[in-house]
Amino acid sequence: MTCPTAQPSDQLYSHNSTLRRKVNIFHLISGKRLNLATGPRDLPRGGLTGRVTWPSVATLFHCARIISGRCHVIHFKASDLTNLEDVVDEIRLGMIGCGQISARFFTQAKQLPGVRFVATCAAHEESARSRALENGCARWYTDYRRLLDDPEVDAVVITTPHQLHAPMAIDALRAGKHTLVEKPLTTRWEHALELADLLARSNATFMALPFVHYPAFLTALRHVREEFIGKITGIEAELSFSGPPRSNWYYSREAEGGAMLDTMVYPLARIAALMGPARRLTAFVGQLIPHRLCGDGGRVESQVDDNVTILLEYPTGQQAVVRSYWAQSFMQNGTVLHGRHGAIFLNRWGRPLVVKSDLKPVPDAEPIEFLGLENCYAPVIPPQRVEDDIVGHFVSCIRTNTRPRCDGTIGLHIAEQQMMAYRSAREGRAIDLETTFELWWDREPEILDLSHDWL
Repeated sequence: MTCPTAQPSDQLYSHNSTLRRKVNIFHLISGKRLNLATGPRDLPRGGLTGRVTWPSVATLFHCARIISGRCHVIHFKASDLTNLEDVVDEIRLGMIGCGQISARFFTQAKQLPGVRFVATCAAHEESARSRALENGCARWYTDYRRLLDDPEVDAVVITTPHQLHAPMAIDALRAGKHTLVEKPLTTRWEHALELADLLARSNATFMALPFVHYPAFLTALRHVREEFIGKITGIEAELSFSGPPRSNWYYSREAEGGAMLDTMVYPLARIAALMGPARRLTAFVGQLIPHRLCGDGGRVESQVDDNVTILLEYPTGQQAVVRSYWAQSFMQNGTVLHGRHGAIFLNRWGRPLVVKSDLKPVPDAEPIEFLGLENCYAPVIPPQRVEDDIVGHFVSCIRTNTRPRCDGTIGLHIAEQQMMAYRSAREGRAIDLETTFELWWDREPEILDLSHDWL
């Protein structure tokens, strides 16, 4: 992005009220745009703060800021702006994959200030074009590499079929794009290793779904404390139902789907976010229903697994039982975290969150009857804000240069669990896990240690 004839207007200072780099702000003679041209081209994505006096023009300006070697657009109201906390760094998104699942990302982006999709890509041009026109995108592509080459795209969302996720994410990182990739992160371990190498060297924000950090889950984290449940002793989670209703690629071997890759990832993600990295696993993977009647009335000869159980073990001895199978008549998509003196039930038996605490009443929570158990409480769960949903969290991490709650390290650990579960089932033995990650939330350091106290 170039700046036409312009003149210096003011100076801008970096965050933490410390003078780190001086930035010339050029006020365009046209009065329609401000351009921030930097000296060094390595300003942090975290943004800049400091007192700034802007031209007293009560209109919405656009200006460009050089961030990590690229231009981002900033919106601000110049009339009452005194510091850069009021500035919204515009993030321009590209959608790779325009199927049904892409709709939620477009919807969320439209509700966020300074966020918009500018390009789409799909294998079929009509799909890419229709999504683009529906969502105000000026460009659409049938080759995702052309979208990655588009200088007007800051970040990409990848919602293609499973087997394409990792190769496209790898290319996106190589192109320097911030990347949000749908689950599963990968279907091949060699792709996971390549991703790990790239992520270790990349400055781009990388977010791997599934995203489990909704209000009930975040509220549950506040109660994962010894004062409420005692030491953590184990965990169980599952996502089981009758199977995907559409008689299409979900059951195709070529699409690399099945219960392991399509649905097991959800309970694995919840367990990882609560427990941290596991040490080893053993698993059973099989197929129960080869000749399947689907919810859409179709019949399909299934080529994928539909019955998966994984047993995880942690360094402190706890075990996790994780289940996903496509053969039961009702949906189960919940988690139970067990403590020595209580438990936390997430999305179990009609309740979004229940805390059982035998040690003390749970503050700001309603005592309830639940499964015939004593000392059960229903904490207040705040409403979901779009700023805290998937796209909002992704964009916030880009702007502030902070780690996503479901970043590449946790995504790779979950992917390793999936890949090694296949291996465990084939070889009939436990498999040690090699990847690791750091929990993003402040868990009590001794809550997993059962070795020193009388319990």
